[in-house]
Amino acid sequence: MMVDLVPVDEEVLEDLLALAVAEAQPGEVMPPTSGESATEPRTTWTGPRKGAFREYHRRCRVNLSTPVPEVTWAIKARGRIVGAARLALVDGDPEGREVGLWLGESYRGQGISGEVAYWAIAAAQTMGARRLVARTTPSNPMARRSLERIGFELVDSGDVLVGTMSLP
Repeated sequence: MMVDLVPVDEEVLEDLLALAVAEAQPGEVMPPTSGESATEPRTTWTGPRKGAFREYHRRCRVNLSTPVPEVTWAIKARGRIVGAARLALVDGDPEGREVGLWLGESYRGQGISGEVAYWAIAAAQTMGARRLVARTTPSNPMARRSLERIGFELVDSGDVLVGTMSLP
């Protein structure tokens, strides 16, 4: 399947938010909003969460005048927005990058995450990264299988599953 990663401009942002509201929970697709705990279940889309989703992606746009520590892209497959991917600095290590992605429910299990992972590896290498990190919940068997298939070494710390991969 051909997968493209596109910048999250305002039009794409609204398509991405519509997908998130229709096919994902806030806790799957964005960090906690101001005042929310990372351990608090976030299963309902509210006005403030939608606003926080928009602001999160606006902060993560590539900007030539001000470098950003995290960049997001929308994932496009078969001409439709199907999810989002990100690369971020990790653990204060200039050679480490964290990769993350989410897909709308109807697009999961179709090999898209593997395609995005290959892109993420190449992008991280062009940024000078020597290590790639991915995190998920231990209760997400599809994510676990995907990370293992891609080649991440996994460590289960109870509340988070951390995958690491050395890059050439």
